[in-house]
Amino acid sequence: MKQLILSFFVSIVSVLGSAQTKEIDSLLKQAKTSENIADKVNSYDKLSWVLIDIDLEQAFAFNDSAYNISKTENYDKGVTKSLDNYIVLHRARGNYDKALEYLDTYDKLISGDTLNEAGAAFQRGVLNSITGNYDESLESYQKALNFYELLKNDRGMGITYNTIGMTYSNIERYDEAIKNFDKSIEKLINTTHINNLASTYLNLANVYDYKDEDNKALEYYNKSIVLSEKTSNIRRIALNKQNISSIYKQLKLYDKAITYAKEAYNTLKENNYEGELTGAAANLGDIYTLMGNYQKSEQILLEQLDTIKGSAADQQNLYFNLSKLYEASNQNEKALEFHKKFKKVSDKRINENGLKNLDELQIKYNTEKKDKTILKNELQLQKSHAKARLMTILIISLLLASILLWFTFQQRQKRIQQQLIAIKKEQEVLTLESLIEGEEKERLRIAKELHDGVNGDLSAIKYKLSSLLKMNNEVINEAVSMIDNSCKQVRAISHNLVPPSLKDFNLIEAINNYCDNMNGTHKAEISFQQIGDSIDLHKKVEVNIFRIIQELVTNAIKHSEAKIIDVQISNVNDTLLVTVEDNGKGYEIKDDTQTGIGLNNIKSRVEYLNANLDIITSENGTSNTIEIDLKKINDN
Repeated sequence: MKQLILSFFVSIVSVLGSAQTKEIDSLLKQAKTSENIADKVNSYDKLSWVLIDIDLEQAFAFNDSAYNISKTENYDKGVTKSLDNYIVLHRARGNYDKALEYLDTYDKLISGDTLNEAGAAFQRGVLNSITGNYDESLESYQKALNFYELLKNDRGMGITYNTIGMTYSNIERYDEAIKNFDKSIEKLINTTHINNLASTYLNLANVYDYKDEDNKALEYYNKSIVLSEKTSNIRRIALNKQNISSIYKQLKLYDKAITYAKEAYNTLKENNYEGELTGAAANLGDIYTLMGNYQKSEQILLEQLDTIKGSAADQQNLYFNLSKLYEASNQNEKALEFHKKFKKVSDKRINENGLKNLDELQIKYNTEKKDKTILKNELQLQKSHAKARLMTILIISLLLASILLWFTFQQRQKRIQQQLIAIKKEQEVLTLESLIEGEEKERLRIAKELHDGVNGDLSAIKYKLSSLLKMNNEVINEAVSMIDNSCKQVRAISHNLVPPSLKDFNLIEAINNYCDNMNGTHKAEISFQQIGDSIDLHKKVEVNIFRIIQELVTNAIKHSEAKIIDVQISNVNDTLLVTVEDNGKGYEIKDDTQTGIGLNNIKSRVEYLNANLDIITSENGTSNTIEIDLKKINDN
């Protein structure tokens, strides 16, 4: 049944394209037999445009012929037209940098030709939009719209409203996008330019797809297909079918989805439309994955990976769907590998200034209306030249719609992925904060128990034993002395668990007091130094920094046999450096699974502070450095 449907579709396209085939044959004959250079170049130029959506390689070949002949015969007009064609051809192939190079050269040749300048502004808007430079693209679109309105050129205005609508769609202002697409349809509906109207229908369908209005989206995709079939625009037919397959995929109607996706992928591949092929392969592979055909999905996705092209969004989608495939087939290492590649692809996020610029450009457009009257007389002289280039500007919109289609499709998936990552990160921070707060509460409880319970009992025992000292009993005297030492140790432990200086004063005073106390109870010489700006931190942050220093000093005393321990805090340019160094024997740094409780506590607190820990250890001593960005702490 599928083969019959495909054969039926091919036969219809063949009938509809018969007129176009006659046109191609006629132009080819004229190009080969004409002795007039202008006629020969013009024929090759028209052949290139006719074939751009049918056979991209042939379109390149005919444009090469037009350019070489024009160059050899010093036919400047032909050179200019060929450069204009190269911009569109390279854009269709996905070589955006090359297209911009040709556009820069083209701009220099058309200076003073208003209609061609309008077309060049439109082309620049398209390329900047593809590469994510929304400010520049919006400015170029508005400039083109100004010229077309002065010329009262409905076709040019229709194309430009279409591209502005796509810009609004990219920044998810869908109601504004629909308004501009409606303006485009209003300008194009009563003209003969069905190619441009088909492009607008395609973009309007995309917006309804993003709004989850599936019936309206399918309606306009099918309208676009009907018009595209009339001109044998196989490229746009493929893109429409690809979008229809995405809707059926979301509805879990996989049999319908796979049929449309395969037709779109095969058409783009057979006709070398590499700029859109990456997105089509990613979509087809994803559907195979959802259907459980992992082998076929892997074949499609990896084949495209070898020659990956297209927009950053399409490449990101290909990596993401490879990750999904390997996750679904329990190949976790490969899934992680492609997920990392997915994350590395630069996010061409919407420049928020683009919203502001669009409004500013609209204001600028209104203020320039008075000046337009002055240009009208000059523009009237150029109308005869405008007719010759008008067809060029119209076809540009078709290419624009094709290239930007999959970029807009990926915005929803990116947004969901980022939300999931943000939620996971927030849960991790809350869990870590709860653990640290619980540890501090437990320290406080133990300190109170030692101070109020054990210390009190020892004091009572001491009092009773002291009353027996009158008997000059030497054993009792020694017991009292031992109880005194025990009381001192209990107080020290209590203060070590919850230092009064940290509670009542600031971090610097607490650390200074701690180092002084440790100097009196241990053989190692412990020094503390503070340099740089003053420090004003939240108590939670101060407690965590104090605990890190406390743990590092304790480790140095217990394990390194150090004689000198230096503690330093430096605050310069909102960067807080905490350093603990000793001259001990050092230790071997093990992996995370073998790390002791103390070092794990330090790493947990460093992670909570969003800081970096650097440990350098050798037989000559150990240096621990914690770097804390105070701006990040303040933001949190």
